[in-house]
Amino acid sequence: MPNQNTDLTAIDAERIAVWEACGRNQTVAANKLGCSRDAIVKAIRRTYGPEYLSTGLTHQETVAEELPPSDLPFGERLATMKTRNKLRINHARAAAWQTVRVPISGSYGICWFGDPHLDDPFCDLNSIERHARICAETEGMYGANGGDSINNWVGKLERLYGEQSATVSEGWELVEWLLKGLGVRWLLWLLGNHDTWNTGKRIFEGLNTNRILMRDWDAKLKLVSPDSSDATVWARHNFKGSSIYNELHGLKRAAMMDEHADIYAAFHVHTFATGNVELPGGRRACLVRARGYKDADDYALKGQFTEQRDGQSVVTVVTPRVGQRPLVQAFDNVEMAADFLTFLRQKE
Repeated sequence: MPNQNTDLTAIDAERIAVWEACGRNQTVAANKLGCSRDAIVKAIRRTYGPEYLSTGLTHQETVAEELPPSDLPFGERLATMKTRNKLRINHARAAAWQTVRVPISGSYGICWFGDPHLDDPFCDLNSIERHARICAETEGMYGANGGDSINNWVGKLERLYGEQSATVSEGWELVEWLLKGLGVRWLLWLLGNHDTWNTGKRIFEGLNTNRILMRDWDAKLKLVSPDSSDATVWARHNFKGSSIYNELHGLKRAAMMDEHADIYAAFHVHTFATGNVELPGGRRACLVRARGYKDADDYALKGQFTEQRDGQSVVTVVTPRVGQRPLVQAFDNVEMAADFLTFLRQKE
């Protein structure tokens, strides 16, 4: 029997009496007295000694065995979160203006492939194959895929599979054909909104066995030539801002208000335009938007959107200059760009 403390207060005595009357249930006694459960516990310990509740368990109360922990202690999890978050932050910072080494000296070209939509019944497969082969066969020309390689319909749009002949699996076969079967030396794969629907992003990751630089929607690159001269490129599936009067509005807005680049490239809206601008302070920028290969579009027809014929892909020819920003010339004709690049490289 535990030693009782003879120095009982009237309050403790009342609490002990109610606790006993409540079958030694601390919570019920506390509710009846209108005090906290902790007050009942303190009264018990003052009455029976501080060790009573740990050694003198009452027969009215059941005790559940403790389970093994379900997770690491919070302190360990916090340390892990700090480490992982720091890695993510460093990765994101390094991805902004990532350096890409151009392996050849002199001028080079970037063929910006507009939205292919390869499985669409109105995709111009002949043209995209021709342009891909020109890119592959032209010395110094690299390819950049602007995104939306496949329709990849999702949700309510899945009904549109009933209006195209290519099956889902055939669509992905076409993507692999373009990205891996035509010999293009890829600088970049951008993923558009269609590409990332469903499980599309994981499929692209699986296709990317050669570790091509692949980004979801946005890429900022610093292209460094062997002589250490560089050209900066900001490519997005689309830029913020639009105008019915200027297809390059969003790109010029970015050039004027956001980060500086030598080349701004965009896609997504199935129209094309190219232009070189000189911005305040004498800074020059080349702005390009590629139309893509979907040559007829019921959505565009009903919405009265512009349907163009040229600019399926556009090409930027870059001439690096040590100590100066590069010279950049844009072409909306892949064949002409290839001829111009070949001519430049023969002169250099």
